[in-house]
Amino acid sequence: MSKKKVLAIDGGGMKGIVSAVLLRSLEDRLQYHSNNYKARIADYFDLIAGTSTGSILTALYLFPNERGESKFSAKEVLESYYEYGEYIFKRQKFYPFWGPKYTNKYLEEMLLKYFGDATLGSLRKPCLMTSYDTTTRSAVFFNSVTGRKDENRNYFLRDAILASTAAPTYFPPSCFHAKDNCYNCLIDGGVFANNPTLCALIEAMKLPGCDGIGDTICLSVGNVKNTKSYSYQKVRRFGLLQWAVPIFDILMDASEQTVDYQLRKIYKSVNHQQYYYRMVLNTEEEIPKMDDCSKEAIHKLTLYGEKLANREKYRIDELAKRLVIEKDNDNFVF
Repeated sequence: MSKKKVLAIDGGGMKGIVSAVLLRSLEDRLQYHSNNYKARIADYFDLIAGTSTGSILTALYLFPNERGESKFSAKEVLESYYEYGEYIFKRQKFYPFWGPKYTNKYLEEMLLKYFGDATLGSLRKPCLMTSYDTTTRSAVFFNSVTGRKDENRNYFLRDAILASTAAPTYFPPSCFHAKDNCYNCLIDGGVFANNPTLCALIEAMKLPGCDGIGDTICLSVGNVKNTKSYSYQKVRRFGLLQWAVPIFDILMDASEQTVDYQLRKIYKSVNHQQYYYRMVLNTEEEIPKMDDCSKEAIHKLTLYGEKLANREKYRIDELAKRLVIEKDNDNFVF
């Protein structure tokens, strides 16, 4: 029996460009090895998961056209950042100090344009999107499989994405009523799972034919991380103001690295380390902020994506071959 293929995509705002560039490269190699120029990312994965900007990518890759095929190519998904980034992160005329930096009105308009009233259950393959409910103080997982089984939990795609992308201080929390369920205050899933790979694999193990980690192939896609160090001499006198910016990045990076460490060990424990791929770019350069949508920032993030894709080109090619073989096995009838 073939393995379950899992794709998980980190959060990161406009840094999602880096992830999208990498996945465009993967789609190119999938088309080459399958000899099918219409091959799409969603054709080769059994489950796709995303946090924050990763939830947008997840939905775009899995969204079907009228024939049930992927509506958007990886190239078109990348171009959506170029087209709508500046629109989503549009500054309010009067930035309120005691409120979110941006309104989510423009993001909601973009989601409505792309997805309309489509629901989680309408996506091509199983998906997972993360959020956090501050009312119940609990993690929330938007799941397309559950959406297909339970109409009360078959939420609008746009609502799930708005919840997953509601980054504190940047966007207001999401609040929506859906059938029998009411979510009072949902924020960005990055507060607990900016790297959603472990969550994705747990979800994948619920799929028919998946009995454990040894039955999976996993691609975990990050973006770009700043490896700037903070020496003892520098931080020993830090107070609230000095820690405000670095502590957020440190907590996020530590959380993502912990998930990566755990999964490396888990895959190694069953002698399947060759089936786990984590791709992320580390740099000591100053990287654009997650809400920087200037032309300079977009250009720089695109270059980072190309640098990551070039650095990982052999692993991307290896993975593409493996995914094509697995798909052929799926289609083989005895």
